[in-house]
Amino acid sequence: MKRLARFLGLVLALTLLMYSVWFVSAHLLPDGLLRPFFTARFSTTVGQFTFWKVFLANLVVGFLGVQLMNLFRVGRCAGGLYILPVFWLIYGLLLGTNSFVFAGTPVPFSLQVLWTRTGFSELLAYTLGYEASREWAVWTQAGLWSAPRRIIDRRKPTAEDLAYWLAGLLLLVVAVAREVGG
Repeated sequence: MKRLARFLGLVLALTLLMYSVWFVSAHLLPDGLLRPFFTARFSTTVGQFTFWKVFLANLVVGFLGVQLMNLFRVGRCAGGLYILPVFWLIYGLLLGTNSFVFAGTPVPFSLQVLWTRTGFSELLAYTLGYEASREWAVWTQAGLWSAPRRIIDRRKPTAEDLAYWLAGLLLLVVAVAREVGG
């Protein structure tokens, strides 16, 4: 129960970050500001808008990318914690500036985005993957600039870890299917 509460607290903090960036960028930045950048990235990583291409792009860059960073621990924090908020921040920027590759009318600022847009589901999947692998560190560093050292007595993945990981993977599949299908 403690782990679930910690996970939900993290999701709440990241959601507040996303909404804050969304609100500020919608009021201060021009519409479509980042569209050329994201269109170029989309073309190189996805190309055609098919389920497998979108799924693999999300799987490798976001879902597994966060978990790869979790193999490193800096101080007491898993490495994924340093990049996970960046994904949430970028999504807030995309919403605020309407910089989506296939942009329509700007998304109105509301709670409805949590269940009507697939981006939130993808971010939630990345966060479930983070939670699953948060304790899987292989290397640790005392500080950001110190040399890493291998962890000898590291914690092995548990059934609870696997449940979070599978929930994240399933949510990612559902989100991509919704995105490509709708």
